[in-house]
Amino acid sequence: VISPEGCSSILWRSNDFSQKAAESLKLTAQDCLKNKIIDSVIEEVDGGAHRFPEDQAIILKNEIINSINNLKNLSIEKRKKIRNEKFLNITSEI
Repeated sequence: VISPEGCSSILWRSNDFSQKAAESLKLTAQDCLKNKIIDSVIEEVDGGAHRFPEDQAIILKNEIINSINNLKNLSIEKRKKIRNEKFLNITSEI
């Protein structure tokens, strides 16, 4: 297990290739979504979260609230099953 930055540093002796390393390691958001490791990808506010942190925080807050509300509608058994499947997906992709 290594971070994309660590992988980039070892393979290319530079952190400049961390995005390429993340793609190779299948750590991108789209890879994780495809492999059912994550439930969704939260879109970044136009212009970037670093420029508009308050706007991004509102988007993130709403996504968290929606996720919690959706989980509240599930039984404990169903939530456990979903969590176990997610962990199994993580280990099967390694």
